[in-house]
Amino acid sequence: MIKKITLAIVVTLAGSLLYAEPAKKDNIHMFPQAQEGFVRHVIEVPKTDNDYDHRVELLIGKKMLVDCNQHSLRGKIENITLKGWGYKYLEVSDIHNGPSTMMACSEPKTEKFISLYMGDETLRRYNSRSPIVAYVPKGYEVRYRIWSAGDKVQQAKQR
Repeated sequence: MIKKITLAIVVTLAGSLLYAEPAKKDNIHMFPQAQEGFVRHVIEVPKTDNDYDHRVELLIGKKMLVDCNQHSLRGKIENITLKGWGYKYLEVSDIHNGPSTMMACSEPKTEKFISLYMGDETLRRYNSRSPIVAYVPKGYEVRYRIWSAGDKVQQAKQR
């Protein structure tokens, strides 16, 4: 009798495990938690027919009260490879005010999103299978824009 009850329990548990929804493993579990004073930002882009036709533009910065001049931020940007995985992530630190134009402004200051000058790191590869992960100091935002290639490909002239 005990064997039959044990067998019934085992069969019931096995059946419930088969039909239970599998535990979803997030796709950032391999990335480290943010250090003190930093925030981990994750960008996941949707699947496309051809990821190579797209790029992701990163805009890292914050809203600031500024005058009519063009403002920017500067900082240290590191591309770090996750050991054992090969994935890369961005680590941004030492953000400070960058250059700005020097026009005389008569209008009152307004709040605008001022972004970090990122050079070659601005446009990133579009990859719908792997997130873009960036560690940024608290108080800063990570925004992004998706760029897509047009269908028309033109022939260069030979000269």
